[in-house]
Amino acid sequence: MSLLQKVLNNSLLVNSFLSIIARFTGVALNFTASIVITRLLDMSEAGVIFMLMLFVTGVSLISRIGVDQLIVKSVASLADDHAQQRSHILINSYKLLAVTSFVFILIWFIASPWIRDTFFHNEIALNELRLAGISLLFFNLITTNSFYLKGLKRSSSSVLVQNALPAISYLLLIGLFWTAFKDNQLGVNLYIFSIILAGILSVFVVLPHLSLKKQASIDAPSPFKLFKDSIPLAPISYSAFLMLWVDTLMVGYYLQNEAVALYNVAAKISFISLFFLGALDATIYPRLLSIFHHKKEKLQRFFWQSTILVVALLFGVTLLMLALAYWLLFIFGDQYVSAKITLIILLLAQFFRATSLTFSFMFIIRDKVRYLNTVLLLALVVDLICNILLVPKYGIEGAASATLITNVFLSMVIVILFLSHKLLSTTEKIEVA
Repeated sequence: MSLLQKVLNNSLLVNSFLSIIARFTGVALNFTASIVITRLLDMSEAGVIFMLMLFVTGVSLISRIGVDQLIVKSVASLADDHAQQRSHILINSYKLLAVTSFVFILIWFIASPWIRDTFFHNEIALNELRLAGISLLFFNLITTNSFYLKGLKRSSSSVLVQNALPAISYLLLIGLFWTAFKDNQLGVNLYIFSIILAGILSVFVVLPHLSLKKQASIDAPSPFKLFKDSIPLAPISYSAFLMLWVDTLMVGYYLQNEAVALYNVAAKISFISLFFLGALDATIYPRLLSIFHHKKEKLQRFFWQSTILVVALLFGVTLLMLALAYWLLFIFGDQYVSAKITLIILLLAQFFRATSLTFSFMFIIRDKVRYLNTVLLLALVVDLICNILLVPKYGIEGAASATLITNVFLSMVIVILFLSHKLLSTTEKIEVA
């Protein structure tokens, strides 16, 4: 059998490749939208839009209380003939998130004056900021549908819904209002309505994968049961998000909107490696879950194959991006090239973060989430302390250094705990293909 045939017969490699293609489609679209923003708007206004994107993403994640992680775990663990049970899990998740989204929209509305003063430095209209709260519900819809598809092992569709749909919607609205985009400061409002549009479209994408025929008894968790089961998973999502974005928040807190724009562009470029990681996540995690529950004899082999794949791929991507750092920044505008050192530090930080991906999965699969939560909490504390010490003194390079220090700490502790708890639960010799 030729090498090409072996590759084509390896479902992990093929699905990872397809997922990466889908991820890069979303990356390209998101970068296009960001380039339009940085090229057409001044740096301060671009910083406002980027900070709003961060707040919508972060607050909506908090409002989901770990439901997205629970959906993947619940749906991927079910056998293929449980279509109705999977569908009811999604529907009940909608019901739960409708309630939590409303609560956080209310909190957003009340806190808007403080958010505007503290993080936007009064460079966004209060009414626009309050209107943005509506997008929380629709962003939750996008993410929930994406994670449901991920649980169905439809990695490419999941990635496209989460990344491509919002970007397509934003670019479409920018195109429709092109003549007024630059002059009338429509960037904020167009972003809000693009999330609403993408949320609606995501429902149509997931509809063909639902089975809602009435049946006498469906063994699916109620919204309240989903709430109880999702709470232990919430800290993982919260900590992971804050680990990625607390630096931008701290830059926004200590520095002006121009610095937010600079740091956001460098961070966005560094996240290209995380898009690779996300594509692998969408492919590896559901399969790892399925193998653990149904083919445990293959667990060790698959785990180490996946780990080698993640580390090797991310190492190559990091080296390539380090070589292209200057030109990647120049695409956004020559004034953004000044963030080159920041980008280099962030690229190294993201590589270290990637090395612990598969090890983290095993904590969730083995129901040892409390250990992972503790490590993530400690890492978050380290990140905050480093930001407080470094950002006021070194600016955006200090924020990037805080990320690097934290990611090295996080990866080392996770691997040490993984080995000490023997989460693969076997000592036999591992054969890696």
